[in-house]
Amino acid sequence: MTRPGAPRRVGSLLASGALAAALLAGCTPQPGPEEPTAGGTVAAPASDTPLALIAGTRPEEQLLAVVLERHLESEGIAAEVGEPSAEPWGAAGAHQVAVVDTLAMASKLAPDTLAGEVPTPAPSPESSGSGSRTDAGSGASPDAAASDPAPASPTGHPTATGSATPLPEGRPAADAQGTTAIVTEYLPEGTEAVASSAGTTRLQAVATTALTGLYELEDLTDLNGLCDRLVFSPQAGAAVYGERLQALAGCEPAEWVEPGDRGVAGDLVSGRADVALMYGTDPAISDQALEPLADQSRILPEGRVLMVADPEALPDGADAALQAVADRLDGEMLAELQRLSTGPDRLDREEAAHFWMVAAGLEPTPDDWF
Repeated sequence: MTRPGAPRRVGSLLASGALAAALLAGCTPQPGPEEPTAGGTVAAPASDTPLALIAGTRPEEQLLAVVLERHLESEGIAAEVGEPSAEPWGAAGAHQVAVVDTLAMASKLAPDTLAGEVPTPAPSPESSGSGSRTDAGSGASPDAAASDPAPASPTGHPTATGSATPLPEGRPAADAQGTTAIVTEYLPEGTEAVASSAGTTRLQAVATTALTGLYELEDLTDLNGLCDRLVFSPQAGAAVYGERLQALAGCEPAEWVEPGDRGVAGDLVSGRADVALMYGTDPAISDQALEPLADQSRILPEGRVLMVADPEALPDGADAALQAVADRLDGEMLAELQRLSTGPDRLDREEAAHFWMVAAGLEPTPDDWF
């Protein structure tokens, strides 16, 4: 495999030779006209200012920044990868393109808006519209005696009972378009999404096939009445989605834990956690034979990957080049980014970016690949 960078070194040598020949012939290249700025200094052409690509802290986001740099350079647009940021959206601006995970951004800046409206549990069987309870506040099963109700959860939602409870109707969580609308209000002034991934990052509840088989789980609402004995990960999910899971899925976990050293997928496999909230594009789901639970009511939200910048400051053709990469970011290629950057066969970023570009059809397959 040809190492990335080799063509640039060859091009540099050729350019150096041409310059030397020109000097020996007495022909000094003449610079083009330059326009002074208001302060009297000469401004460099806009094309000489490389676009800085600012990604988040996750490896797959940083790999995407390298992919974007590679494609922009191939289109004759100067670019460079900037330092990753925990809040990349804040770096978007003139000559700076931020790689933004809309779900991560909305979870941090507007968690209540992202979660959406959560209905209040029905106070009585008549108003609940489904099921029955002998005690409106206890969540006891129909077979339980009224004098021996199951304990109510600390939040007041009668879900930690070991038995299914009636579920109210609720509004779906934000879809990808809705999440983009949420984060747009928090982008720096003068910036906007100049490219958007073809695929979405749907949040899903995932478990091992052993657990789904044991409890006959297929949909997220099948967790109704079971969560009081289950451990969920990651802890951040409790803050954003905990109330929504309680009200709309009858699911109040016994405990939420932070991911361990092996990540949330490793926690499921090792038994450290029973259920994890993961992006449906995470390659560990298929690699570890994990089972995502269906979410027909969209209790959990979805998002996209955006490239955010000041569109007026982008060099000619940059927006089209960014969108060309974004168009290839469907579910499969989003998963491939993560697999190449975090999986057991991960490559260094330059090689991984080259491999991804070929797999995405943005570069031809090298002759020495097989």
